[in-house]
Amino acid sequence: MRILSLGFPMPGPCVDNHTFANAPSFFDYDAIVVDPRALSDLIEEIADGSELHTARSGERVVNGPSGPGVIGLADLLRDRRDETARLRGGIVVCFAYPNVMHERVAGLAGCDRYCWLPAPEGVRYEEPFLRRGEGSGIEPAPSDHPFEPFLTRFASRLAYHAYFEDESKGTVLARSAGGAAVTLELPVGEGRVIFLPPPARSPASPERYELSNALQEAIRQTLRLASASNAPYWLRDYQLPGLPERSSARSDAATELTEATTALAAADEAVEELERYRRLLWQEGRYGLEEGVRAALALLGFSVTPAELETPAQISITDDRLNQRSAMLEVDASEGAVDLGGHYRLRQRIEGAIAQGNPAQGLLVINGYRRTPPAERPAQFDDALRVAAERLRYCVATTVQLFHAVRAALEGDDATVAAFRERLLTTEGILHDD
Repeated sequence: MRILSLGFPMPGPCVDNHTFANAPSFFDYDAIVVDPRALSDLIEEIADGSELHTARSGERVVNGPSGPGVIGLADLLRDRRDETARLRGGIVVCFAYPNVMHERVAGLAGCDRYCWLPAPEGVRYEEPFLRRGEGSGIEPAPSDHPFEPFLTRFASRLAYHAYFEDESKGTVLARSAGGAAVTLELPVGEGRVIFLPPPARSPASPERYELSNALQEAIRQTLRLASASNAPYWLRDYQLPGLPERSSARSDAATELTEATTALAAADEAVEELERYRRLLWQEGRYGLEEGVRAALALLGFSVTPAELETPAQISITDDRLNQRSAMLEVDASEGAVDLGGHYRLRQRIEGAIAQGNPAQGLLVINGYRRTPPAERPAQFDDALRVAAERLRYCVATTVQLFHAVRAALEGDDATVAAFRERLLTTEGILHDD
């Protein structure tokens, strides 16, 4: 089984995570998982030229006609619709949001958030079929559908942003507290589309693994169910010796597998709860490194806000006298010495706060020479970064230092943790080891 996830990071060996622009052809996968908000963001970024997006081929995606070295956004969206239509027997899992128009796409009149997604005859993914709505706490419809365990397990952690007015077009899998259809399965061509409410908040690392594992299992079971045609009713009258016993044994084995899968998911979560701190020593990127940095700082006693990884964070702590101290957080990594990339981001935020009359401290956590064993790493920063940090008076700490502080916290060494927190908030320039 191969799954392509677009705009919704899903860890797992059988999942490829990409954007609508740089993903391989959709029809090479058994299932795709889509956050359509990510597509809307991509469309607007290409339309206004605020971000550079490239296709799998390396060609730039532009809001204009295709040509040498460039692919037109309209052509890309048409290709993606054709690729989705060729998912024969496949599954599209789509988080349901209200439709929006993207009127600036050159050469594609009527472009909207769901322009890539084929629909059953007579259905358009817009009002009155798909309507705007907001709420949390869904109620799975009793059924033996493969997604029912997923919906039951995560019901309290999902929040709907849209609902379906015409239920006759598909199968309702979950409703809102007021009875609106918020999860719907639609037959589309030879495949199916399953609309789900998205998570109520951006999942943290352990929850992301839990969510991904459960979603993969639901997709796996749905594909398995779809691969077999319905047996005729009269087949029950044509038994074979031993078949009822084998069917019963299979049922028992399925129960044991479900229990083992649940136990494995719990074990994965327990391992991941600590494994994310080891990734401080070698990872990079928002979901690889920054997520772990935020979790580590939270373990050390800081409040890290906001929770969404897509938004720059700030750490804060309140002392015994109820005085709150805070610092703007940035994270950077490199296979060599870390340069000024993180500094520029942090400087822009600090200068913006100063311009508004709110002087702010800063913290830049770096992971230089991330592929080198920590004990063998030279200075992890360019000298230009040292000078810049001293001039702007913010702290530069390494993920190795953060890792050792995490270990102290897990060992219950409160004095070491308190001293480390204080140094993060008072150091101006490079944080040196004691």
